[in-house]
Amino acid sequence: MRIYLSGPISGASCEEIADWRMQAAAMLPAGVDVYDPASSPYDAELASDVPKTPSAALARLMHGRLVVDRNKHIIQSSDVMLANFLHSDRASIGSIGEIFWANAFRIPIVIVREQSGNVHDHAMLNAIASVVTSSLEGGCEAALNILGTDARVGGHG
Repeated sequence: MRIYLSGPISGASCEEIADWRMQAAAMLPAGVDVYDPASSPYDAELASDVPKTPSAALARLMHGRLVVDRNKHIIQSSDVMLANFLHSDRASIGSIGEIFWANAFRIPIVIVREQSGNVHDHAMLNAIASVVTSSLEGGCEAALNILGTDARVGGHG
């Protein structure tokens, strides 16, 4: 059983990127494989903040292609996607792309975000989500329910 963790990276701090992912992995029981794309090299800089030299543009493009190919194939082999948008103040373009890939591959999607006021509260995302919840713990529980396991958050069965 594999859960793919999706969430904002561009423009986020290392702590914002890592903290919720570590919390989710710690909440899930043994036997559930968690794939965290942030465990591989990533580019958290906003494109608008990066100097536009030809070599820098080419390096970003090559890295982007690598990330797209890698993440698309991992999503396709996952059993559920957990997308966390709590406290997001701008749209996460990469995560939105990942969600649409998951939908195209018929991978169930759990979205975690505030009930109102979150930039990711969008009709299209809400329509393709299997579950929308407002806490990371609730998202992990929903993912486990989708997987059909008797295990519960915290590792208790």
